[in-house]
Amino acid sequence: MYKIIDTKDGAVIGSAERLLFIRKKTSTGCFLSTTAKDAQGIAFQGTPYNLQGRDGVGAEDTVILVEVDAGTEADETAAALAENSAAIDNIIISMLGV
Repeated sequence: MYKIIDTKDGAVIGSAERLLFIRKKTSTGCFLSTTAKDAQGIAFQGTPYNLQGRDGVGAEDTVILVEVDAGTEADETAAALAENSAAIDNIIISMLGV
């Protein structure tokens, strides 16, 4: 799985198991699907992004791709949800005066 990170502010734009690598056809300006090796950018949820260190596709934002383990990401998300749920329970209990 890949995290897609905006180079401007480090924000995580999203994550994807598979990426759609793209390049721009010079003569028409159209985006074409390509291999990771030949990519100038990626398309994620219908939006094109330049890849850092590549020529780019003329998109507004540039991203870096970080490969992460999907199982670890799922475990970390589950732990965060459990922690948030416990905190909410404590707030509700204190508000009710129980």
